[in-house]
Amino acid sequence: MRIRTAVATVGIALAGAAAATVSAGSAAAIQPVVAPQNGTYFGVVLNHGETQALANSPIPGWLDPIYESNGCNILDVDSRLPQDDNYVYATLPDIVNEAARDRGGVIGMAWVAPTRHCGGSFLVVEGLS
Repeated sequence: MRIRTAVATVGIALAGAAAATVSAGSAAAIQPVVAPQNGTYFGVVLNHGETQALANSPIPGWLDPIYESNGCNILDVDSRLPQDDNYVYATLPDIVNEAARDRGGVIGMAWVAPTRHCGGSFLVVEGLS
């Protein structure tokens, strides 16, 4: 799995946890990520099955207004979602659905310090296999 290294510590931490989840297979469970010293207040990394379950629920739609107004993301370099150097033209459900359709795709989400990261307080990290 290759994750774009656009955001410092939290992106690396979530991506590493996502990679570990993909490697662990179906026995893995939701992995919490907490590193307040690095600006990550709380986050989770979902394994592929959990990512699929999330995609099949209304939760991404419920979280989309928060993501649209206060979110940022790190998409996998293999993402096919429309984007340019500064913006991803996709909703949170679009990102979650892309990861769920990938054979080993995972999603990580975290509440982060906006001053330490991408300017938003809701970070979404996508990992594709």
